Amino acid sequence: MKLSTTQIVLGCFLLLAACYIVGWMIFGVSYLLNIPVPDESGMMRNTDVFPRYEVIFTIARYASGLLLGLGLVVLLTGAFRKRAESRKKVAITQITTGALITAVSVFVARWGYSIEFIVPVMPEGSHLLQSVNINPGLAMVLAAYLTVLTALLGLAVLGVGIAQYIRARK
Repeated sequence: MKLSTTQIVLGCFLLLAACYIVGWMIFGVSYLLNIPVPDESGMMRNTDVFPRYEVIFTIARYASGLLLGLGLVVLLTGAFRKRAESRKKVAITQITTGALITAVSVFVARWGYSIEFIVPVMPEGSHLLQSVNINPGLAMVLAAYLTVLTALLGLAVLGVGIAQYIRARK
């Protein structure tokens, strides 16, 4: 199979996976941030909760949008490779894009899927915030697996970019 066809296929897979990941990170996580928790009397009530590492979680949440853009770059550079002036520039773009996809995917996989949240209600007689673990659910687990898959696809894009660079130098 030609390298440009491989890039187009990788770009399509990246876009499909990134659409699900971004959809979950933007819309699906809102359920987790409004999960009902028990109060002092044992009654379940809705309260705002936040992840243990809130700032990093928020950065990872919105950085997942980069996966969508980077997948689009892979798809477009594969589709319009023949029109490019320099094949070396296209190869370097692919190498950079593959490395960025892998880095963003690893960051999102590590910090974007929190299962430990802090409840901002202090039980009586306590000076600490209550910590609660949640059952992540199938949608979150699928998004996490797809994020690992995008990291592997990023490595594949990196490999194809290296192969294109070697071919362009000959």
